[in-house]
Amino acid sequence: MCSVWTELHDYAVKFRYGNADFSGAPGKNNGLDHVWIGSSLKISPLEQTAFLGKLVFRQLPVSPQAFDVTKRIIEVAPLSNGWDIHGKTGSARPGGAADKAYPYGRFVGWAEKGDRRLVFARLTQDEKKEPQTPGVRARDAFLKEQPSLIMQVAP
Repeated sequence: MCSVWTELHDYAVKFRYGNADFSGAPGKNNGLDHVWIGSSLKISPLEQTAFLGKLVFRQLPVSPQAFDVTKRIIEVAPLSNGWDIHGKTGSARPGGAADKAYPYGRFVGWAEKGDRRLVFARLTQDEKKEPQTPGVRARDAFLKEQPSLIMQVAP
């Protein structure tokens, strides 16, 4: 395993980030560019929100600068209700790239308004292939539903 994979693995173990397996597809040496969601790295939406909570509340073993840089590079959607949504999409197919049926997507991140923060993970699982990627659809559905969801947990 190359030193980058070793470092990623070590950080993922420290962060309790899923199974911390950045190897990629067996025998393909593609962990750095094909590991997310549909390959060797396995992480549930609950594990992702636990990790994001530690990130958002600065409870990971990294420097203050690492937290600041991470926050700056995550996509932000400012909403009319005053909340900012920080998040990342992801899409995969349960059977790998050749499997066109049942794609799924996630939108994970946090909502922020003043000193209030809420972490979230939105999972979309399709019954058939759709024209737009499932990760983007998960994001769009979350952004549409966000005002009513926020009112349920943070009135």
